[in-house]
Amino acid sequence: MTRFNRLRLALALCWLTASARAEYPAERVPSMSGVPEESAFTIYPDRLKQVIKGFGFEIQSDSIASDNLKLPEATTSVPHDLLPAERERFYREMLQGFRYCRLAGGLYWRGVDPSQKFLQGRWPEQAAELREMIQVAGIEGVAFEYWSPAPFWKANRKYTGADGSENVLRCFGKTFANDPQYRGNTALFLQDFAGACRRDLETLRANGIPIAMWGLQNEPPADCAYSSCKFTPAQYSEAFLVAAAQVRAFDPRISIVADTAFGWDFKFIRPVLDNPDTAGLLDDLVIHHIGSDASEVLQIPEEKSGKPRFQNEFEYLHGPASPARCLNTVQHIMNWFQVGEAPTWFWIHALKPVGHAEASGYALGFWRPPGDTNTTASLRYPGLKPGGWTWNPYNWNAVGSFVRHMPWDCRAVAIQEGLVENDLRAFAFKRPDGKLTVVVSNRSFREHTYRIATGLCDATFKGFRYTPEEAGKNCMGVQIGALKGGTISTRVPDLAWEFWEQQ
Repeated sequence: MTRFNRLRLALALCWLTASARAEYPAERVPSMSGVPEESAFTIYPDRLKQVIKGFGFEIQSDSIASDNLKLPEATTSVPHDLLPAERERFYREMLQGFRYCRLAGGLYWRGVDPSQKFLQGRWPEQAAELREMIQVAGIEGVAFEYWSPAPFWKANRKYTGADGSENVLRCFGKTFANDPQYRGNTALFLQDFAGACRRDLETLRANGIPIAMWGLQNEPPADCAYSSCKFTPAQYSEAFLVAAAQVRAFDPRISIVADTAFGWDFKFIRPVLDNPDTAGLLDDLVIHHIGSDASEVLQIPEEKSGKPRFQNEFEYLHGPASPARCLNTVQHIMNWFQVGEAPTWFWIHALKPVGHAEASGYALGFWRPPGDTNTTASLRYPGLKPGGWTWNPYNWNAVGSFVRHMPWDCRAVAIQEGLVENDLRAFAFKRPDGKLTVVVSNRSFREHTYRIATGLCDATFKGFRYTPEEAGKNCMGVQIGALKGGTISTRVPDLAWEFWEQQ
């Protein structure tokens, strides 16, 4: 087997780990049971639920190879590759309205100091580029999470794995008892490692990059050909206790999240949660819902710890963006906020390079790197010049519609459904000004009439319709009129969703 094929096999195994749940297909499978022509929802505007803080995205601020196969030395990344005017357009047209930027430590922020203990920019302007993006777009801060700590802290002394090496923290390696520096002293190692975690945050802050969230490890069971570090649940919890304490001491305003794996049991952080003396170190439980059917969220189990839950990585690993997936993303967002009571929701990449095999399912838009001579990309995106970017409409229309209509710190509102239908969803929230918004969506293969008791007899609601193909100017939707009264009724086409905003 060639080295390339070994890398592809390792990546496929990573993807299998990440795709333990079914990925929503690019083409819909018709429902065998059918759906009614009408449905009724009752909204209770005075029954306020969780605060919805805002949306997050991830930024590819350093290079990765197509198909995520390796870490090139090239600086192919955004905003670095964009021309000045295109950077400004990217910040204002796409990113404005997002609250959080997920920053991948050891992957898209992977420069190191000479000792290889501490992360920093890999080229002189990288931190300034990120700072400018955050400031101009008005982002509150980064959600900083390790894909891998710096090489000094790894048993294999490098970022990557999936090659038979010990892709684990050094203290969990097989020969740690003979380590020339720590001589098997796990407690001392973890204290030093936690100090490095704090130092990495200090570096970001010193470069003017605000920090909103911190996480110990992206997908702790994964051993990948890109940046990764594998943990068992016991190892994860042991390291978390020491590192999270340092983060809390550094700045108690930083939200500490865990465990970004794939199960509702949250087994990697469960030992911390089950101990009343340590549970306070954790603010939010985070799961990866990579490409899953939106209906999975309707079966979300009870969480005995009472911690808020959200997902911070959504994309489609296999195959392209599509109209069917567009509506699945819409309903995924709706279900997480209405049923999962999530405080936030993250798409993965803002932009991906035009030539990357995974770009269509991953990105809200595409950019063309400087010097790119990919003729296929030129044909696929006519007029897109090197240093420029363009939209990926099926993904962007889904996510962008919510970013445009949901300011930070909305409040979800209770809804009673007459009959729960996976393909017919409703979501209600109050904006910070106290006005109600109702969202309805339809992927049932037929037109559907929603009858919505709003609880506001004298209110007028203005409607904005979206489809995978049409999002209106500036992704604000197409205006479809106004409705008034205690019950409003709207007939929604298949593969469409609507926002009804109280005036």
